[in-house]
Amino acid sequence: MSFSLLPPATRCILTAALTAAAALPVLAQTDREADTYETQKRLSVGVTKYTEARAALTSFIRSRATRVQKQEETPEQLTAEFSVPVGLLPRLDSLTASLGYVLENNLNSYILSPRRQELEAETQQLITVIGRVQNQLREAKLTKQELEQLQEELERNEARLRHTRQQQELLQSHAGQAYVTLRLFDEISFPTGNRRVSFVNMPGVEVGYLRLDNPKPGLTSPAYRGYAIKYLFTRGKSYFNLGVYKPTTTNKSDSAFVNELFVINFGQDFYPRNFGRGRRRYLNLYTSYQVGGFILNRNDDQENDFIPNLNLGLGVELIKTRHILLDTKASYFVPLNSRSRDLRGVLGQASFNFVF
Repeated sequence: MSFSLLPPATRCILTAALTAAAALPVLAQTDREADTYETQKRLSVGVTKYTEARAALTSFIRSRATRVQKQEETPEQLTAEFSVPVGLLPRLDSLTASLGYVLENNLNSYILSPRRQELEAETQQLITVIGRVQNQLREAKLTKQELEQLQEELERNEARLRHTRQQQELLQSHAGQAYVTLRLFDEISFPTGNRRVSFVNMPGVEVGYLRLDNPKPGLTSPAYRGYAIKYLFTRGKSYFNLGVYKPTTTNKSDSAFVNELFVINFGQDFYPRNFGRGRRRYLNLYTSYQVGGFILNRNDDQENDFIPNLNLGLGVELIKTRHILLDTKASYFVPLNSRSRDLRGVLGQASFNFVF
C-alpha cells in the first residue's frame, strides 16, 4: 500500500514516529554534561599536604567555577567536575603543579558545529511534524481513537522539541567554557596514584668500589673493585645485578685472604615526592635499597660461604631519557652475619642501562 493512500491520521502518526526515531541518536549524544563543551580537561594530582591542597582547590572552584556538576570529598581524596572559562585553565595548571605531583593532565578539544547543525535540523523536523499533527487535529472527521492518538503524538513531539532546544541552549551557554574533571589524592593513602606497573627491558653494566671500614690484615683488602650486569625491569626502578669484586691490594701468601666477592642482589629505587618524582632528564635524586648476598672466596678455596647482605643508599640519575639511563649511587654495604665487622663499608656504584 502506498504511503499516500493511508488515512490522514495514520499517515501523520507514522511520519512523527519515523522522525522521532531519527532524532534518537542526536539526543543520546547530548545526555552527558561534558559533551556540551568544546574543551574538556582531566586532572589527577597527588599531594603530601592533602588538607592544604584540598582547601586551595576548593577555594578555586568556589570562586572561579561557573558551574559545579559534582564535588565529593573523603579524608583521602577529592573528586570534582566543574566548568570554568577557558582562559582560567593556565591558572588551574599552575595551581595544581604547585600543590604536588601531577599524574594526569589531559586537554581535549571537540568540534561541536556538526552537533549544532544536527540539533537545528532536528528542531525543524519536529516543528514540521507538530504542524502536521495540529492540522490533522483540525479535521472534522476524526474518530475518538484517532483524536487521542494524535494528541498523544503531539505531546511527545512537543516534549522532544523542548529537549532539543534545551540542548541548543546548553551548547550556546557553554561557548568559551571548559569542563574539568579533577581528582586530588593524598599520596600517603594512595602511594602511587594508580596501581599500574610499567615494565621495561633495560640491560646494562655497573662498576663498583667497596671501601671497607675495618679491613683485617691477612684476611681482607682495604678496598674491592668490581663490575656487574644490571638488569632493570620496571621504570620504578626495580632491578637485579650480578657481579664480582676483586681486591685492590693482592695477597697470595695468606690462605684465608678473601680474593673475591661474587654478588647477586635485588634492588629498588624510590624518588622523593617533592623533587620531580624522577620525571626530569637530568639529576633525579632517589633513595635505594638492595637485598641479596655474596659468595666469599678465599685463596685456599675453603669455606666459600654464602653471606646475605643489605645495602641502603642515596643516588642521582645523571642522564635519563626514554632509551638510556646513567646513574650513580652511594650505599652502606652490610653483610648480615658474623663477618660483618670485617666486610662492611661504603659502596659506590655507577651504571649504564639502555632499552633493548
